[in-house]
Amino acid sequence: MQIIGIQIIAILFALFMLYVTFLHYKKGEIKNGNFLFWVILWILFIFLTLFSKILSPLIAPLKVVRILDLLMIGTFIVLTYITFENQVKLRNTEKKLEDLTRKEAIKKVKSEK
Repeated sequence: MQIIGIQIIAILFALFMLYVTFLHYKKGEIKNGNFLFWVILWILFIFLTLFSKILSPLIAPLKVVRILDLLMIGTFIVLTYITFENQVKLRNTEKKLEDLTRKEAIKKVKSEK
């Protein structure tokens, strides 16, 4: 197995992200379940980078030319889903904040009377 430059870059990126994930976990910014999810994801990323031939059986039926193309398509799908979920959660958080601000303003006005 010969490791090419892009694989080295991908592995270094995954190791860096493992470190960043660990730092956020130690700061208490992410919980156990999220930490485990991200660690598994980054280890899987490293594994698929090193042993990309495992995905070869998926290439022909999906009419994809290269393994990297398949990984990029999968990445775009995941990023689209994450973006959508973030949008929905952001809107919910904005609505809750607006409702809370409105309640506090009404409470303040009533207490001043």
